[in-house]
Amino acid sequence: MNNQIRWNITLRIWVAALIIGALMTQPGYEIMSIAVATALLATLFVWADGILHRLGIPALVNKAQSSDTSDKAYKLAVLLEMMDEDEREEFKHRLKNDLMGGGDSESLSIESLITEKRKRG
Repeated sequence: MNNQIRWNITLRIWVAALIIGALMTQPGYEIMSIAVATALLATLFVWADGILHRLGIPALVNKAQSSDTSDKAYKLAVLLEMMDEDEREEFKHRLKNDLMGGGDSESLSIESLITEKRKRG
């Protein structure tokens, strides 16, 4: 999410909080204080990823994405260990042709390679 989107969301949060606080007036300031506290909390959630990134603290979303990537890397490493020399050469040529052809590498997905390896025995 870029900063322009964050600013738009933040503006909408505060406008909504002020409208709710103004429309639901009762004796005392309980409603306005609840609306402001909620707006502060929502603003914190909207900007938390950007703030953590600037502080050098990786966000929780990045950890989930990196674990998915490491899982794929592990599967690929195991698959390459299971291949013999001819299969690795064929894989290398298929990958090279796919990269040179500008393909999206769907034909070289790890799952399809595992299925193909199981079929061969």
